[in-house]
Amino acid sequence: MRIVTGLVVVLAVVSSATAALPYKVIISEIPGHPTSVAPGATDLMGNPMFTEFKALEDLAVAPDGKKWLLKARTTAGSDLETYLVLGENLTYQYFAHEGRPVLGGAPGELYDFFDTKSCFNDNGHLAYGVRARGGLASVFEKVIVWDGSTHTIVVQMGDLCIGTVDEPPAVSGDERFGNSLNGIHLLNDGRVGFVAVTIDNCSSFRRPAIFYNHTKFLQSRTDSIAGVPWDSFDTDGFFTTPDGAHWYAEGDDEGAAATDKILVVDGTVVLREGSVIPGGSTNVADVFNVEMISDGTWHARGDDVSDNDYAVRNGVLLAQTGDEIHPGAAENWSAVIAGFTGNLKGDFVIAGRSTNANNQIDSVIVLNNSRVVVREGDPVDLDGNGAFDDDVFLGRGNATLDAFNPDDMYLTNQRVLYFISALRDGSGNDLGSIPAFGNGGNALIRVRLNELGDMNCDGLVNNFDIDPFVLALIDPVGYAEDYPDCNRNLGDVNEDGFFNNFDIDPFVALILGE
Repeated sequence: MRIVTGLVVVLAVVSSATAALPYKVIISEIPGHPTSVAPGATDLMGNPMFTEFKALEDLAVAPDGKKWLLKARTTAGSDLETYLVLGENLTYQYFAHEGRPVLGGAPGELYDFFDTKSCFNDNGHLAYGVRARGGLASVFEKVIVWDGSTHTIVVQMGDLCIGTVDEPPAVSGDERFGNSLNGIHLLNDGRVGFVAVTIDNCSSFRRPAIFYNHTKFLQSRTDSIAGVPWDSFDTDGFFTTPDGAHWYAEGDDEGAAATDKILVVDGTVVLREGSVIPGGSTNVADVFNVEMISDGTWHARGDDVSDNDYAVRNGVLLAQTGDEIHPGAAENWSAVIAGFTGNLKGDFVIAGRSTNANNQIDSVIVLNNSRVVVREGDPVDLDGNGAFDDDVFLGRGNATLDAFNPDDMYLTNQRVLYFISALRDGSGNDLGSIPAFGNGGNALIRVRLNELGDMNCDGLVNNFDIDPFVLALIDPVGYAEDYPDCNRNLGDVNEDGFFNNFDIDPFVALILGE
């Protein structure tokens, strides 16, 4: 009790202070800012060159939440612009870019562009897809595995497929991979899973097909689900957990057109077009995206026949258009739920638009249906000096446009959230490349989402949070230095939007368990 009394005495003399925002900008598209510079860039002759990012397109994060890979574009021109950046926490480095030799490839092969849906396994190894130029035209599509040091081509266009069947009376056994291999992911045993959208020497009725390495797993009009043949598979609609224990496939069966869209998990149809999701009134019309984490937990978002959106985890409806974004929020989900994922601890985040009348702050990310953790219009401490003096905010200059990249979110087991957001200034100008490209200007952002009062970010709220609470209140810059991955806003225990003296009594009550 003496500790708490002393805390109150010390804090009583501290003046009011507005909370410093916790967003860590890792990479941006802001011209002239250090976070926009593409590392390791070279020209077509291999000479070092300066170029900046103009588009951030796809994010993949390793299961442990440390390593990440960002697919991006730079201002280097059409022969050099596509780019892969490899990161770990807040640091990053060059991985590959257009115009450079294909690592593991044949002499003369250069990267042309990179496919979506790169993926890490539990070992931190990575599988990614590329299109090459400068080599043989018959083998330009490739799946490459990086084991931390070496890049190895494991499958490429022209390779023979194993186990596929052609449409009779054509002879089976001569099918070869075509120029579109998608949904690429890596298992711990070194196998890669993917969807082969195009298969040469094969009837269009028998493709796409799903593979592990060269061996067919499921094929259109060859394999069945619940007694009905598969008709097709979505381009990126396949994933397997790194241990190989769980998988999902998304596509259509050959049933009635009004009910043929399906999501299958471990061989069971879990969502079907025209069916009502248990726990709600949502009648599924489509599934927009599926995220499966390493224990097999799946998160799906989509819409119904009225274009209202839903978010479902393991068959349980967690949010839909019209629901409150969290209890007591006085805001509801609109017709746009743009992202949904979770971690192994049972936490989940939902991104979308709310019914807030102010469209400059209506895009939100909500944790566990309990609180808003990211909101459009939040100011960003771009230079990381602990003060809001950069004139940078989350969102688009045109607030009717989406603030957050759909589905580019990842929540670690430590409640660290990676997401891609647009940035603007206070005058409503997009903070992106000049001339503008794509959606105006994005940033890869990292933020910690621990519980209120957990000032040392150890996952617990107890006496060990007292000293960092005091430090955060009287010395924000020192707190940021001592706890770089923590969020000073966690001290806003009374949830009034400010971290100040009025949070002292609620913090003391929290420590005492009152």
